[in-house]
Amino acid sequence: MLTENFIDANLYAIETAILGKKVLIRRLREGDGKFFYDLVAENNSLISEYFPVITSALSTLDGAELYVRKTIISWLKQESFSFGLWDKDKLCLVGYLDISRRMPENIGELRFFTDKNRMGEGIMSDTLQTMIPYFFNQLLLNKITIKASTENFTLPTLARKFGFLREGELRGEIYKLSGDRGDVWVYGLLKNMYK
Repeated sequence: MLTENFIDANLYAIETAILGKKVLIRRLREGDGKFFYDLVAENNSLISEYFPVITSALSTLDGAELYVRKTIISWLKQESFSFGLWDKDKLCLVGYLDISRRMPENIGELRFFTDKNRMGEGIMSDTLQTMIPYFFNQLLLNKITIKASTENFTLPTLARKFGFLREGELRGEIYKLSGDRGDVWVYGLLKNMYK
């Protein structure tokens, strides 16, 4: 649990909107619930096992707006930082990214997904290329981790592309809707190892 001792005044003025080549990466804000609801509804079958809290919370429009407002509170408490990925040209929501901050180690755990209809367009590559320096330089993290289901065959390639190294496997880490448990790979990137 975060305490006031871990509130960092250096994070008061961090950027809340960052422009990539393909996407505008913007902090979720009031009124984004409808857009986030539509994104999750469209991708529910793809993300429900890996984002059960989000898919449950966003089962209604009101729930979606409440979830967005809770992400704002978490941002202000510096516990996690949630972003919508907006197509820069069409101004539609095409993905989600969240990084939680574990203190006092200054380690961030990264979670993200892209709209299934936009996969293969380089949206997540553009996002990570833009956001990794942001995580290290503005959020002042020393390390970024990603946990990925061992059934996700695209994420390891993406992680390695940006210098993440596979650090291990956690068995039975995911509870699947089927009742089975799933394993995850853990990838890490240290600030001093980032190119």
